[in-house]
Amino acid sequence: MAANLCFDQEVHLFLREWVNGHQQNTLLQFEQPFDEYIINDALRDFFLNTRHPIQQLLKKRFIACHLGRRSKVVYFDPLSGDPLLAATEQRIYNLARRMDSESMHVPFRAIHPNKQTEAGDMADIGTYHTDSELCYNSGNHFMSRPANENVFNENRKRCIAKSEGRLHILFKRGFLEDRLQDIKILAATMQNECESVPQFFVIYSRHSQQEGHFGTSLVIMDPTNPDFPMRVLVCDTLLKDLPRHPRWWNYFIEEYSNVFGLGITEIIEDLSHPLQKVNVKGDHPYNHDWDCPYYAASMAEALADLVKTNPEMILNGSIETIHNAMKNLMPDYYKKDHDLKDRQEIRKANRLKRWLSGREVIKNLVIEINRKSSYEL
Repeated sequence: MAANLCFDQEVHLFLREWVNGHQQNTLLQFEQPFDEYIINDALRDFFLNTRHPIQQLLKKRFIACHLGRRSKVVYFDPLSGDPLLAATEQRIYNLARRMDSESMHVPFRAIHPNKQTEAGDMADIGTYHTDSELCYNSGNHFMSRPANENVFNENRKRCIAKSEGRLHILFKRGFLEDRLQDIKILAATMQNECESVPQFFVIYSRHSQQEGHFGTSLVIMDPTNPDFPMRVLVCDTLLKDLPRHPRWWNYFIEEYSNVFGLGITEIIEDLSHPLQKVNVKGDHPYNHDWDCPYYAASMAEALADLVKTNPEMILNGSIETIHNAMKNLMPDYYKKDHDLKDRQEIRKANRLKRWLSGREVIKNLVIEINRKSSYEL
């Protein structure tokens, strides 16, 4: 709390300096006293009259250090998982999302533009339009296209780095069927090149246009037979007692059948992990959307690591053996005894990932600002 108050004061000092040099741009001052204007409207004037305002703010070391601070010094609401931000800090993120270019948007720290006041504060729900769905389903209240993009790019960069030799990571936008078609093409190319060693393809994707849920698959191909896999392991984030499957199981089957034919259903094995069980009835809908990409990426990384360290187990091991081996490689979600971590522990792990996602954007912006400054000098 003290750090937030100190930050508010520093931003107000910054705004005083800016106003003194830009009297012609204080459009929102009206008749209010100067001190009230600094607190209420000066930041919005700054955003209205500054090119890339977040970049200009980050040139101030104190502001950059606060916005890019470590998660250990942030208080998170135990129920919503939202960070407690300084008043001016929240305004910066909100105004950036509403008024600045999307490239400057810091993910997971702004609220939907329709839920903001003109000054950039959180609007009271009573002020929403009566026909607005936001009244009833806030949906991803810190989510946005740049946030989705940022998380996807982070996970992709980390997973793709594991590709080597016989291990191929297919981490692209699109849907499962697109990636399966890619595999058939790659396997046919390998056949033409006389490759005969089994190849391992780890897929991270949404299931289909009808079911946008994220999932992971491991498809093992013999290049001498590029039309049908040797083994298929599919990983979702909600495992039910077999032989029952998650409700989106049919989408897995349909996408695979569209590419490899109906016979594929005989060899598909369910390797799912019950990670979505931390989200219970009554949770806000954004919890699932926030967490799912992290769960799927964790499963993809675990499968990739197992291919690299123990390909024989992936080729011939039992589902139970592979499932337990994956748990050893997913410490964010599993204890050492293979039991799923407590619901709050899992939420904390994902909450920290979201904070670090925004912190990474701020760090990269500061690096870019310093690079440009050095170049100009």
